[in-house]
Amino acid sequence: MPKGRAHKLMPKYIGPYPVTESDPSTSTYTLELPEELVQRRIHPKFYISRLRPYVANDDTRFPGREANTFYDFGNDKNTKWQVSEISAHRWVGARVEFQVQWNLGDTTWESYTTCKELQKLD
Repeated sequence: MPKGRAHKLMPKYIGPYPVTESDPSTSTYTLELPEELVQRRIHPKFYISRLRPYVANDDTRFPGREANTFYDFGNDKNTKWQVSEISAHRWVGARVEFQVQWNLGDTTWESYTTCKELQKLD
């Protein structure tokens, strides 16, 4: 999972993924994982205690709550980060920091030296 993310906010289970192979003698299952997870070096073979049966979301009780639709596994390294807006500033001792909203949805506090070349600061 991505570094810098709060583990308590990550989904406990992800999926569903189809089972491609089972081995009853060792209680292991091999899943067909998406390329995104394979690139993150997640092994496709899991012990049975790590798997749960898939239960579809009840859209009447929890509308729009599919876990895989609002959780990303980090951004591609080739993704371009652009500033959407500088929404606030604060003083930390003698330094000024700006609250930067990025095009990919993150909001961070950045120092003046980081932001001084930005067009949004003008």
